[in-house]
Amino acid sequence: MADYRAAPWSGPVQCSRAGLRTSSNLDLSRFVPLRMKRRGVETRIIIAAGDDLPRKVDPALLKAVARSRRWFEELASGSVRSLAEIARRESIAVRYVERLSRLAFTAPSIVEAICRGRQPAELNAETLLNRIDLPLEWPAQLKAIGID
Repeated sequence: MADYRAAPWSGPVQCSRAGLRTSSNLDLSRFVPLRMKRRGVETRIIIAAGDDLPRKVDPALLKAVARSRRWFEELASGSVRSLAEIARRESIAVRYVERLSRLAFTAPSIVEAICRGRQPAELNAETLLNRIDLPLEWPAQLKAIGID
């Protein structure tokens, strides 16, 4: 992968700890393929073999997707009449409800990745709402977000 860099780890290890009977030090180095990814205001280190590692679910992103789907179901079933009614009930701005409601049409594979914490490291609620123009077609959504 072209955008990966090797991060050296180096440090002295006492040979007595390595099973050798001597007082000298042994220098060990290890190169780990990684890349840096921006995610909002933070930077994450992505290790090349990271697909097997457990990931944390982003609670804000999961909440945003869940809210949008719940609100769509309420609108579709007729239990609420408008996004403004939802905004009043939730005590949040109508504009925020409008922006969040777009996420109700997110591709199922993207929602599944978010639920499992397998979304791209740079994807968070703020990015999904403000920085990505999410198309309606699911294959185009996968491409825009960077999920294979």
